[in-house]
This record gives sequence, structure tokens and C-alpha cells, in this order.
Amino acid sequence: MKNLKNNEPFIVRYANFESTKVIDEKGQFHNNIKTYEALKRSRELGLDLVCFNQPEGKDLAFCKIIDFLKWKYEEEKRKKKESKINRKDNKEIRLSPLIADNDIMHKMKQVNNFLDDGDDVTLTMKLKGRERYHFSEAQEKMNSILKMCDGHGKEVSRKQTGDMIIIHLVKVK
Repeated sequence: MKNLKNNEPFIVRYANFESTKVIDEKGQFHNNIKTYEALKRSRELGLDLVCFNQPEGKDLAFCKIIDFLKWKYEEEKRKKKESKINRKDNKEIRLSPLIADNDIMHKMKQVNNFLDDGDDVTLTMKLKGRERYHFSEAQEKMNSILKMCDGHGKEVSRKQTGDMIIIHLVKVK
């Protein structure tokens, strides 16, 4: 018996337990079938008899007659897709108070794409040196940038210090 520690399915090569519960190639459930009969049927169809649990005591093994490699491929694909769905990243976009209009448009495309993908976005504007004296202008620029995100995201939090503005955006639902 392979992969019992990982609790992974394995292909039954010979009848190593007497009876089993089987789901055949058509999806029909059969209870308490002799393992050698299920194995014979799977070989006739050119498929594999795959066991999904290790029977303990009087419990019956649960098997399916399927193409194991195809099933494994589909399972990996499903897990990858599932992990992608549950994944949520926080993307950061850094801005300067002296940023040009065409650069703002490029950054806003990135922000909107991130928000459409379901990621959170943090906009950070750092003021350096003499730029700190023009903090109100930086706030106005940041507010105008936020207006460009209206259809895609909404502001969740804002943090302002003497030399930095940080705004956290999430997707509009």
C-alpha cells in the first residue's frame, strides 16, 4: 500500500483487500464488491482502480474506476485555481508629488487592474526635502488621483504624517 502516510489515493495493482465500495466509470455506486472483480473490470476498460482510503478493521475501501493520471491532473488544476481564488495580495504603488500627468495615467491603469483582479492597493506618496513645505498641494494631487479610482476601488484607510500620505484601497463590490 502506497501513500498511506500522506492519505493520498493510490492505484490498486492487485486485490490486497477482500471487498470494496466502488464508483464505476459511469458514476454508479456499488457497495461491497469483491476487489478482484473491480480490478478485472477496470483492466477491461483500460482504466485504473484507485483507492481513496486505507480500510481499517471491517471497514470497506472506497475505490473509483477512473484514469488516474487524468484525475490527478484535474485535481492539481483545481487546487491551483482554488489557491488563486483565495489569494489576495496587497500591491503598493509609490507616487511622487511632482509626478507628471501621463505617469499618473499609467499608474492608475495599474491600480485599476490590481483592483479588478481582487487585490488591495496601497498608494504611497513620500515627500522629500522641500516638498514637505507643499504638503497641501500633495494632498490635493492625491485626492485627484483617488477620483480616478472611483469606479474600481474605494478608500478604506488614510494615514498622513508630515512627509507621507498612505491610502489603502479595496475593490468596490
